[in-house]
Amino acid sequence: MAKDINDVLREQNALLRKQNELLRQAALKRGDGREVFIDNINRDEMRYGFLVTSQRKKIWNVQINLIKEFARICEKHNLLWFIIGGTLIGAARHKGFIPWDDDADVAMLRPDYEKFRAIVESEIKPPYLADIWYNYRLEIDEPSARTDFSLPLITRKQFEEYPIAAPLFPLIKIRDSRTLFVEFPGEKSMHQSIWLDVFPLDSLPPFADKNRQMNFEAAQMFFIATVHPEIIYDAIQKNVPLAVEYDLLQDFMRLPYKDRGLLLEELLAEIYFESEHVGDMRDWCVVQGKKFYQLKDFRDVTYLPFENVELPAPTGYESVLTDFYGDWRTPRMYWPHVTDCSTDISWEEYLKTSATFS
Repeated sequence: MAKDINDVLREQNALLRKQNELLRQAALKRGDGREVFIDNINRDEMRYGFLVTSQRKKIWNVQINLIKEFARICEKHNLLWFIIGGTLIGAARHKGFIPWDDDADVAMLRPDYEKFRAIVESEIKPPYLADIWYNYRLEIDEPSARTDFSLPLITRKQFEEYPIAAPLFPLIKIRDSRTLFVEFPGEKSMHQSIWLDVFPLDSLPPFADKNRQMNFEAAQMFFIATVHPEIIYDAIQKNVPLAVEYDLLQDFMRLPYKDRGLLLEELLAEIYFESEHVGDMRDWCVVQGKKFYQLKDFRDVTYLPFENVELPAPTGYESVLTDFYGDWRTPRMYWPHVTDCSTDISWEEYLKTSATFS
C-alpha cells in the first residue's frame, strides 16, 4: 500500500530534525562553542523566492551566537535591549532573518547602553570581542601629544569612501574573531569579522523645554565635530552660525578622535531624558533622515520567534517599524554588506594570504 504524502513528509521532517540535532551536537563537540540555531544549515533553500545558501545560513548562525553572548552580558547586569532594524523586520515578517540580510541589529536606550559600554570589554569572553567605535584614530586628524598611535587607523581613503559607515558613528560591534566579513576592502586596521551591531537610542526633538532643545543642538555640533570635523571647519570658514562657539568647537576638534568620542558619549548620556521621541543621532546629524521612534513603544519587551530562538522586541514593534520604514510588510530586496566572508577563516588568516592586503 502506497504511503500517504503526509506520512512521507512527516518522515522527512523527522529525519531533518534528527540531522539538525546531530549538527548541533557536532558543533558543541568540535569545541568552537557555537550552537546550531538554523534549520538545514548545510543545505541551500529558497525563501520568499530568494536563494539562501548554506554559507548565508552559517553567517546567520554566527550572528545568533553573537546575540546569545550579548544577551548573557545584559542578563547578568539586568540591562534591557531589543532587536531593531532589519532583524526586527525579519522577526515580525519572516520569523527569522530576512532572506537577503547578512547582519543583525540590537538597540538599547541610552542609560542601558551606557552601562553596557562601561562593562562590555571586561565582560565579553573570547573568541568574541567588543569593537567600540571610538577605539580608532583618524588619518585626517592632526597628530597631537595625546594621540595613541597603537589604535587602529581609519585611513583618509576609507573616511572618504565610507563617510557614514562604522566606526564613524556611535555604536558597538560585537564580533566573532574566528570569522571573516570584509566590509572595507583594502583596509587592514579594522578587525573585519562577522558582527552584531549594538545601537544606542537617544532623546530626539521636538522638545517643549527651550534649554533641552539648546542642549540637543549643541550635542549635534559635537557629534559632527567628532565624526566629520571637516564639515565644521567648512562651516566656520564660511561664517555659518552654529549652536556652539567657534573657539570651543575648534579646541574640541584638536583632540584625538578617541578623546572626542569619549566626551561625546558622556555628553549624550548627560542630556538624555525620557522625551517623547528616541532614535539614532546619526540620522539627525549626518544622514539627515530625521526619523524617530516613540519612546512609549520601548517601555517593555515582547518575545518574537526568530529561527529556532525567541528574541526581545519592543512591545510596540509594529509601530516602531511603521514609523521608520512605512510599509515594512512588503519585502524589498537590497544588496548584502559584503562578498568576501567566511565562518571558518579568521580575519588574521585572511590578511596573511589575501593579495588585496599584501
